[in-house]
Amino acid sequence: MSTITVQPMSTKKNIFNEKTFITWLFIVASSMLFIAFTSAYWVHKSDGIKNNAWFDFELPMQFWVSTVIVIISGIFMQWAYNAAKKDNVFKLPSLITLTLILAVSFCFSQYFAWVAMKNSGLFFSNREAGEISASFVYVISGVHLFHILGGIILIIIALVKSTRLQIHKKNLVFINICKTYWHFLGIVWIFLILFLYFAK
Repeated sequence: MSTITVQPMSTKKNIFNEKTFITWLFIVASSMLFIAFTSAYWVHKSDGIKNNAWFDFELPMQFWVSTVIVIISGIFMQWAYNAAKKDNVFKLPSLITLTLILAVSFCFSQYFAWVAMKNSGLFFSNREAGEISASFVYVISGVHLFHILGGIILIIIALVKSTRLQIHKKNLVFINICKTYWHFLGIVWIFLILFLYFAK
């Protein structure tokens, strides 16, 4: 009489589930949005230069500070994910907390960058046609900041889950989503800041 061998269920949850798929769909949609903004910037700049109606200006130093912050926060987020994979559940909350602090710091650096632009006479609304270049910087950085705020919400939820020991090597779904989305935001910001710097 033949026997049926029952294979034990894997204790490790597959991180590639429907939530991860939805996250990637959102990332693709957001990427298309930022590509549209940068394309519009380039088109308006080309037309503005032809009509002598484009104002070039140096990006505030605070934007570059933001770049350093987002890179460091990405490193801490990766460390948090690695800690979860290794089941270092007691180390995980501190790493997520540091990521959260850096994420909030990024928001403040963006705000101070806008203040610096305002103090330089660069406003969101245009007094002259050429100042639309400043408007693009406000819009592009503002839309990115909106995405950052969504990432902060995810990080806060991850922090709560980690303190409840709900994130570990057998349950990496949520921390993987946080890691993927946060790295995406970091890469997007680096692309945007380099684009704005070299496009001018």
